[in-house]
Amino acid sequence: MLLATAPLSLCDSDLRDIVLESPAGQRRRIDVEVGFTVFEVKRDLRVGNVRADAVQQLRGYVASRTETLKQRYVGVLTDGAEWHLYHLVDGEMRLVSSLEVDPHTPKVDDLCVWLEAVLATAEKIVPTPVEIERRLGAGSPAHALEFSELSALYRRVRDVPGVRLKRELWAKLLTTALGTNFRDEDDLFVEHTLLVAMAEIIGHAVVGFHPADPNIRPAELLGGHLFVGAQIGGVIEADFFDWPAEVDGGDTLVKTLARRLTRFAWHLVEHDVMKVLYESIIAPEQRHRLGEYYTPDWLAEAVVTATVTDPLNQRVLDPSCGSGTFLFHAVRRYLTAATHAGVSPADALGGLSQSVIGVDVHPVAVTLARVTYLLAIGMERLRADDRPPLSVPVYLGDSVQWGQHRGLLEHNALAVTTSEGDRRFVNELRFPERLLADAGRFDRLVGELADKACSRTPGSPPPSLAATFRRYDVHPDDQDLLGDTFRSMCELHDQGRDHIWGYYVRNLARPVWLAREDNRVDVLVGNPPWLAYRFMPEAMQTNFRAMSNERKFWAGAAVATHQDLSGLFVARATELYLRHGGRFGFVMPLAVLSRRQFAGFRTGTWSSPVEPVHAAFAEPWDLHLVKPSFFPVPAAVVFGQRTTKGDRQPLTTPAQIWAGRLPHRNT
Repeated sequence: MLLATAPLSLCDSDLRDIVLESPAGQRRRIDVEVGFTVFEVKRDLRVGNVRADAVQQLRGYVASRTETLKQRYVGVLTDGAEWHLYHLVDGEMRLVSSLEVDPHTPKVDDLCVWLEAVLATAEKIVPTPVEIERRLGAGSPAHALEFSELSALYRRVRDVPGVRLKRELWAKLLTTALGTNFRDEDDLFVEHTLLVAMAEIIGHAVVGFHPADPNIRPAELLGGHLFVGAQIGGVIEADFFDWPAEVDGGDTLVKTLARRLTRFAWHLVEHDVMKVLYESIIAPEQRHRLGEYYTPDWLAEAVVTATVTDPLNQRVLDPSCGSGTFLFHAVRRYLTAATHAGVSPADALGGLSQSVIGVDVHPVAVTLARVTYLLAIGMERLRADDRPPLSVPVYLGDSVQWGQHRGLLEHNALAVTTSEGDRRFVNELRFPERLLADAGRFDRLVGELADKACSRTPGSPPPSLAATFRRYDVHPDDQDLLGDTFRSMCELHDQGRDHIWGYYVRNLARPVWLAREDNRVDVLVGNPPWLAYRFMPEAMQTNFRAMSNERKFWAGAAVATHQDLSGLFVARATELYLRHGGRFGFVMPLAVLSRRQFAGFRTGTWSSPVEPVHAAFAEPWDLHLVKPSFFPVPAAVVFGQRTTKGDRQPLTTPAQIWAGRLPHRNT
């Protein structure tokens, strides 16, 4: 009666499918069965061995249904006051979520939300922050179930060479992004894998695919195969997190996840929901330790409005794009301007990928930002019959170009190491500088080399590249170096470590391409990393101090622990990616306006050994009176323009004070 009358969005067929006393073999009967869930109901779970015996009963029912129907089943044990969700792992029932209902003052809404999340019956759910957190967040039974299953799956395959390599590169990038606060932990890798899978499924739904269609294989969902046919590039690729589709047991998990996520009406999105998804899944204490605080939509929109004054004629880059909040509003601003100017939707989309660009070194953030970019475009434009081929320009890359701060290119070549820990398996992968001039050609060339390396029989000689050299017009002086790189890629394939390198190299090269003078942008926006010096790994500290000294940013050992990456990041991004006369707007710690550790930054002279860099600052914003606080320390926004030495303007203008109370930090 509860299932039939509670607001669980059960349709008529669902109601007809509520089965009582369903036979389960060996003279056993399931108390209640609906969808892929079986219920075992007891009078009082507190008495004697009732609970333990009931769990064993559930184990038999769930195992029988899973084996017979080849679908994931879960079990719920209840006496009306206690509600416990279990799933089957290695033949045993594992508790993944519980809810207690006070019989005297029952919270009916909490019970209904819990049950609906287990049954996954509601449809066309508006993806507001509240609904995403209630139904998909870390406190929901749905998330507890998916995370538990994915964790068990990862434990079984963690030592497979390809999976191990993806974990290694993931950790390497996050150490660069987050410093010593990052801990290479199984749970975090699993959480990130789950987040990326969710984002990629949402991406399919936005474009118009039906991820829950049983005819779509999970490998197609996580590999982005359907996007290739739809002529949409740069959204979903084989990356660090597609391993569930490659191992036994992963298919069922991905299918179930797809069924849950397609219940939402993603076309109704009006903000960066990927940020909300991330913050609802990664625990607050974990985000605090990692320093991951995403910019509220209202602030990102205000910064974009202030800096992007001519959307159709300005190229915009967020060099630390996170989940894509600034990109979302820059894309919407561009498309709105195109509509008002009478530009056709097809022509507007054709120019968009050259106009709004994002880069981040966090592999999870990049996937979220790519889907955010699609959400900003909107379902109607993406599904239009006359939509042109589209590539989402959000790249996994190191915008600071650490370790090679006088230029990423060494000896006229992009060098990518392939070491694992202290052990080097093969030589570096090196790509001649000439190949980077045309980003599209470079992407296709690296993709072809990766495919050739993977398609050969392990141990066999590398095939000839003569046809490849002709097809991509590789200069004769570059062919030997590229041939050596290809042989290294073949060796990686033979060691089971080949799968990720094509993706890794293509993305890593993009900041180098953007730094070429003819590719620089008109506007930089974003929220740079506020990584404190004391939390940087030793190698990063060495580079940070060297680069800070070169720009006269280093304020001395007395305030070293208070110095953070944000000032150097803005200067470096301006140096590499912003054209002369271009504008910037960055969310920064409030300390940038007055504290000693930012004194060098405030001068507006950021000259590097590579080229002179000067800035003319405009009026900043002081946000410390905006409540509730949306970052752990007070924030400001700095605006400026890249200029010549004679037009340099230090950051001395009094700040515009913002004050007020927000109904919600992201409103």
